[in-house]
Amino acid sequence: MSAAREPLEPAAVVAALRSAGATGRVVVVERTASTSADVLAGLAAAPADWPDRSVLVTDHQEGGRGRRGRTWTTPARAALTFSVVLRPAGAVPPDRWGWLPLLAGLAVVEAVERVAGVRAGVKWPNDVLVDADAEDLPGWGTRRKLVGILGDLALVPEGRAAVVGIGVNVDQTAHELPVATATSLRLLGADGSGAAPERTALLAAVVEGLLEVDARWRAAGGDVHRAGLDSRVAAVCTTLGRQVRVDLPGDGVLEGVARSLAPDGSLEVVDAGGRVHGVLAGDVRHTRMAR
Repeated sequence: MSAAREPLEPAAVVAALRSAGATGRVVVVERTASTSADVLAGLAAAPADWPDRSVLVTDHQEGGRGRRGRTWTTPARAALTFSVVLRPAGAVPPDRWGWLPLLAGLAVVEAVERVAGVRAGVKWPNDVLVDADAEDLPGWGTRRKLVGILGDLALVPEGRAAVVGIGVNVDQTAHELPVATATSLRLLGADGSGAAPERTALLAAVVEGLLEVDARWRAAGGDVHRAGLDSRVAAVCTTLGRQVRVDLPGDGVLEGVARSLAPDGSLEVVDAGGRVHGVLAGDVRHTRMAR
């Protein structure tokens, strides 16, 4: 483990996030089990305390959650772990909210390339992967997970609020990663210096990007085509054009080619018989590029 990992400086984080457009509440804590769980509890108890564009950041997330109840933990000061509150109810119909994880993925991919010089892509619906100089693993090839994104919904007086939790592996060494399919910006060499990027700068870039795409999405009433966001997401979504195996809720399995993204953000998969299936939830495994 690196002995020189610096803690986040709360005042600097608040200033950076204000400049990035976080107009709501900004809180920085030393440690917590889960930033998203904390925000969801706060929205349930006192929704006015967590207005639109609020952010909760922690230096050490001890019990982070992934999809389907999986855990996501990191060493202290080695990752970037935070949750953003978005309250677009009234501006975006409920059937368009499935785009939020993809929009967050877009913001992360663009920020990581801009700040760290690392090119990444989104595996539908909410993982950010990179090509790594690594061994071939079944179902992964040489791609590794760099960022996890989890979207939650909360009931608030105006209807619903979204809590977007984001975890970026920044400074972990190989033995600090929980699984062989993960990597970090440090291991990728980031900008070529062999060092991980400064976390506050990366945090501000991700939040600024997320709020930018969220504003476009809202202004278009959730219509990603009218907002000019569908093409941006498609350009970074590495699932499109691939043969995929989807483990569906209820133990079902779907195999086919990931063709496109539907207006509600679902993945459209064409099976061997030419039938198109809309996938709203499921674990997607890339198998190979379609011919």
